[in-house]
Amino acid sequence: MGAIAVLIAPLAVVHAERAPAMAAPAADPVCAVRLGAQERSSLWAPPLDRIVNLHVPEVSIREALDRLAVVAKIELSYSAELLPAGKRVCLTLDRVPVGAVLESLLSGTTLRSIVLGSTQVVLAPSRAGLVADGAGPGGAALSASVMTGTPMARRASVLDRVVVTGSPDGAPQRGSPFALDVIDGATLARHGVGTLGEALDLAVPGVWSWTASAGTLSARYGSIRGASSFGVSAPKIYLDGIEVANPLLVTQLDPARVERVEVIRGPQGAALYGADAISGVVNILTRHDGTPTGTPVVQLSTTAGLSATAYAPRDAFVQDHALSFRSGSSSRSLGLGLNIGTVGAYVPGASEQRLLADADVRVVRANAVFTGTARFSAQRANASTSLIFGGATSPALTAGSSAETAPLWPSRLRAAAGGLGTSPPDSSGYRPPLDTTSRVPFTGDSATGQSLSQYTVGGTMAVMPNLHWTHTVIAGVDGYRLRGLSSASLPTPVSSSSGLGEGQGSADRGTLRLRSVGRFDVAEGTLLAVTFAAEQALTRDVSSELVNAPGYRPNGGALTPAIASSATTLRLAQSWINNTGVSAQAMLSWQDRWYFSAGGRAERTSGATSEVQRALLPMLGAAYVRDYGPAVLKLRSAFGTGIRPARTLARGTSWMGRGAASATDGLQPERQTGIEAGADLVFSHGVSLHVTRFDQEASGLIQPVGSMSTSVGANGRIVRTLAYTLQNVGAITNRGWELQATARRSSLQLAGTLSLVDSRVARTATGYRGELRVGDRMLDVPASTVSLSATWAARRWSLSSTATRAADWIGYDRTAIGEAVANTAHEYDFGGPLLRRYWLNYGGVTRWRANASYRIRGDLSVLLGGENLLNVQRGAPDNATVTAGRTLSFGLRSMF
Repeated sequence: MGAIAVLIAPLAVVHAERAPAMAAPAADPVCAVRLGAQERSSLWAPPLDRIVNLHVPEVSIREALDRLAVVAKIELSYSAELLPAGKRVCLTLDRVPVGAVLESLLSGTTLRSIVLGSTQVVLAPSRAGLVADGAGPGGAALSASVMTGTPMARRASVLDRVVVTGSPDGAPQRGSPFALDVIDGATLARHGVGTLGEALDLAVPGVWSWTASAGTLSARYGSIRGASSFGVSAPKIYLDGIEVANPLLVTQLDPARVERVEVIRGPQGAALYGADAISGVVNILTRHDGTPTGTPVVQLSTTAGLSATAYAPRDAFVQDHALSFRSGSSSRSLGLGLNIGTVGAYVPGASEQRLLADADVRVVRANAVFTGTARFSAQRANASTSLIFGGATSPALTAGSSAETAPLWPSRLRAAAGGLGTSPPDSSGYRPPLDTTSRVPFTGDSATGQSLSQYTVGGTMAVMPNLHWTHTVIAGVDGYRLRGLSSASLPTPVSSSSGLGEGQGSADRGTLRLRSVGRFDVAEGTLLAVTFAAEQALTRDVSSELVNAPGYRPNGGALTPAIASSATTLRLAQSWINNTGVSAQAMLSWQDRWYFSAGGRAERTSGATSEVQRALLPMLGAAYVRDYGPAVLKLRSAFGTGIRPARTLARGTSWMGRGAASATDGLQPERQTGIEAGADLVFSHGVSLHVTRFDQEASGLIQPVGSMSTSVGANGRIVRTLAYTLQNVGAITNRGWELQATARRSSLQLAGTLSLVDSRVARTATGYRGELRVGDRMLDVPASTVSLSATWAARRWSLSSTATRAADWIGYDRTAIGEAVANTAHEYDFGGPLLRRYWLNYGGVTRWRANASYRIRGDLSVLLGGENLLNVQRGAPDNATVTAGRTLSFGLRSMF
């Protein structure tokens, strides 16, 4: 997706090496006037806001553009045939924004500048007859863009940024009716972001991800505008336009390799992206730029430090090393990257290793652009021993477990616990009772930890044969190999003696997407853009399912790992899922103020369940944009519907799915429909405010519902059996507000987000036997999330700090559940409505991070970093999850 935006300039993305088509008598030199202080950089979108000093004697306009590109360190793409033959200019400019220089140089021509990325600018011809209501300093009218119908010399801030997620092939954010967020790679690097969850928590309101505990690798999304599922509330994720097979497994990010991350919140993007886009869409766009001079550039950074912990004999050692290589220009580029990192055992027996490697390539021709992407990640998280909850099990419940096989608490842990009879305090100071002198079996989220490898490979070819049409082909394959299933969606413990830790799954998803986008001038000041698209995806899913186990229910029941005996075996089951979708969309813009969008997608899915599923996903949107001097006001609204099949790869990576197609028989797909409305106010001096109100209804959400039974075992002992079945809950209403604000003053930049969510059960489905009732709040959905960030940059220093907080949610009291399971003297029941007894209201959790860098000389810098500075080690999302404590690191970064 990222590459196709380059084609905004029809037949113009060409290096300027070609000679002019025809010569003309040399014109008299036209010296650019001195542009005064009114040409402020804040009036221009990056990189046109860069300040330059340019003194050029009488030269051709082509040579002047080349010199400007070198001085400003930008990549200019244009066709020399479109430059005025023989025109010569002279420049005497001091401290002038690049945008103003280009506007002056191109005065009297048909060319206008279009920003495509952090350093890329295309000079594209404007259509005759489409003239905007403004004029540049040189007196020339500002013609509308060839591709979008919006004035390219517009001095609007972020609303003119070209985005590729909210439109089929890239368009300015100005006309988008969605609540669309863009996080650039530079922001991620300044804040030391290394995971996708951290990136979303940093800058996207309404999205919250829980910190993964030791022993697990998959992401957990606590809320995306409320509840959209149980345990698999993840947005649909793309890497350079290639859909990933399982969004929960895409966690690692290298900020140095990321151009930007674009996010659509809510189901409005489903009309473009199809099934699984029920809660939103995330598109990770990697860098495809060259270097300023075209010569190879290598960047190396290395950091190491310690993570504090109250649950291990010593602080955990952490390290991270990154190496990147980049070479080429705006027409041909190559990039390579490698990241290696480890996290020590902040919980006894747990540690993590990770590797991330990727490569990118881009080739630009006269009317075509090809981009290629390859990515591979490998992670290993050894089994954790969650000392608060873990898998405390009872012999009356679980056959084959033995307390004698469990590790003793280390002496440091007993000291940290504050004495016998208490466990380590949580963030509020509460110490649950626990006998630290006894041997208690503990296991974590996965009985033996998890190992994961994930890959993506593919490319995009975009061709523009004429001024009206752009044709795009995206082909790619994404897959993963996972060993060790997560029990995060189940309220009950997991026994390491069950033999189920080797549960595994793998999948490979191949996707072919074809798109054609046409743009037509239907009247003066009116532009119509139409999109026709087709997609074919084929997924091979191999996952483990339980066989030969007591209580196993092949017709939809699912045996919980807590009661699986050592005789339980796993069987690998293979299935093929075929998905076909066709879509059409139209956007009409009038007078560069009114924008109307409408579209729909028809989709057919087979193989996910025993019956073929069909869906029609509509979308409607409108936006009104008005410029008021140095400010831009935008009012927008959008309606959409998203759907998720009953069986998904994301659900299959946890115990609640396990890939058994029979477990989803009779279930309705999860669906979310809703409307959003918002306002954006952007000022030229770097201040912006965004407000969104959303009202959505999620229906058919699938929950694992437990039921208890009692039987007499072969030895005459009473055996209690707990089994889960997947059931549709009913309907959930998700309503709330999202606010964003940014302010920039000189070297200081501030940003903040706030989300207020009310997610409640509106009605229950017929036959539902779980614990939820009408009016209940949904589990694990924070009522409020907030983030505050600040960055400051001086000549040598760069400082950043971010605080994020989630507050007020209801979850399971897993400590009480663990104690109930371990206490053989008491009866307990986790089946159906009785599970409500183990609900607990959680107050909140705050994460605070800070980073600093100091440039010693040249390209050598010292790095300092701090994670979880408040040292919160428990409480998110429940009182059983243990995370790494305060982490301090030191490192170096160099470029050569």
